Amino acid sequence: MIDLYQLLGLKRAATREEVRKAYRRKAKSSHPDSGGSEEAFNALTAAHDVLADARRRERYDSTGEIEQARPDNFDGSAIEVIAQKLGMIIHAEQDLTSLDIGAVIEQAIREDIALRKSSIANQRRAVERAAALRARVKRKANNADNMLARVLDWHESSAQDHVKKNEEAVRAMERALEILEGYSFIDDLPSVEAGEVTAALHDALQALDELAAIFNAQPKTAVS
Repeated sequence: MIDLYQLLGLKRAATREEVRKAYRRKAKSSHPDSGGSEEAFNALTAAHDVLADARRRERYDSTGEIEQARPDNFDGSAIEVIAQKLGMIIHAEQDLTSLDIGAVIEQAIREDIALRKSSIANQRRAVERAAALRARVKRKANNADNMLARVLDWHESSAQDHVKKNEEAVRAMERALEILEGYSFIDDLPSVEAGEVTAALHDALQALDELAAIFNAQPKTAVS
């Protein structure tokens, strides 16, 4: 059986970022367009996909089994994430002709992931607080309906729902980052100075934030 770590030239303690860099480095020479074989390139891609996915990697490390990729509907959620960012770039009045659009989208997604994870941590604390209060609240009259307990149950359930939705969103965003690794927007663009790219990237991300704020502020159309 092929050792996925050996295939990418990595140690088993390699980080996800190291997995990504190793894949990019080897993919340049292994790609069929660069003289590599399709079989070797597919094996390399499969190794990256498993080791870049925390759940699939954990299973591979513990059992040696290579779990199949997620179903297409999960990738659909990831594509929606990318489509949203691309849509904002398309509508933003920014000159991006010399900028790596993939880098702009990737950074925007990573910032979204950080915000979602912060929200997850806050909601988990809310779940713990609601449960603690639920254990303390008592109705003074025996056998009477404990309305406050039901309110606290609702708060706990609501926070748990938020955690679940945000965790699903994070997984979709992380998959979106994996998909983006297979694409590039700069192959045919002229080289630019690093300072110019940094400044343009900052301007583009600021434009995305402003455009997102405008979209979020627009009233929702009622569906009959």
